[in-house]
Amino acid sequence: MQRFNVSYVEVIKNGSTVASCFQAVEPAQGSSKYGSLGDSVATPQLFHKLTDDMVLPKVVPIEGNKVTKVSLHLIDGYDCYYTTTMANEQLKVFVCFTRTVIPKILPIRLLSELKGQEEALNSDDELSMKVGEILDAFHEELRSYSNENGTESGEAAENDLQDIVQVMNDNIDKFLQRQERISLLVDKTSQLNSNSNTFKRKATRIKQRMWWHRVKNITLLVFAVILFVSAIVLLFLLEHN
Repeated sequence: MQRFNVSYVEVIKNGSTVASCFQAVEPAQGSSKYGSLGDSVATPQLFHKLTDDMVLPKVVPIEGNKVTKVSLHLIDGYDCYYTTTMANEQLKVFVCFTRTVIPKILPIRLLSELKGQEEALNSDDELSMKVGEILDAFHEELRSYSNENGTESGEAAENDLQDIVQVMNDNIDKFLQRQERISLLVDKTSQLNSNSNTFKRKATRIKQRMWWHRVKNITLLVFAVILFVSAIVLLFLLEHN
């Protein structure tokens, strides 16, 4: 049975990388070895730079157990997903790059489970081991499905599985696109609220400056009137003396 794997996973806390794991080439069937660097155009340095330059600036904090697919085309043949957590005002982002041929449920499940075990992900080795465990469990479920269809030939079971994966991918794509539009709408709404608050603060400062300007003008006018009246009174007294 074909084994599916993710290419790159990174955990970022407050803008700094906490842990990452990378797989350059598809491993042999049944293997879950992570962290080995192979000859590939898609290097860990490239994934990390894309994460820093293209993914993190677009991140919208996500509530609940949701995963967002990045709509930007970052690298040929790869999809990018992310999810977030917020604890003690510290934002943690989980990013995953996978080949486009990988079932989309895999990165979603991976990030969701990593998100639930974030306290144990403090090094590359811990992240690599946890990713391997999640993938092993995923493929064990696929193997169980294949065994349940034991009356069919191996090729027929594999084709059946591919059909299910394709339908699943199509449905997930539609869901993720809708979710991303909602996330962008929420982000734009937050920006509008922020701009509105900024405008209100500026309007308040302008109003205060105008009020002080009016007070200054009134004070000068009163002072001028007092001087004028005083001058008239003084002239009147001088004439009668």
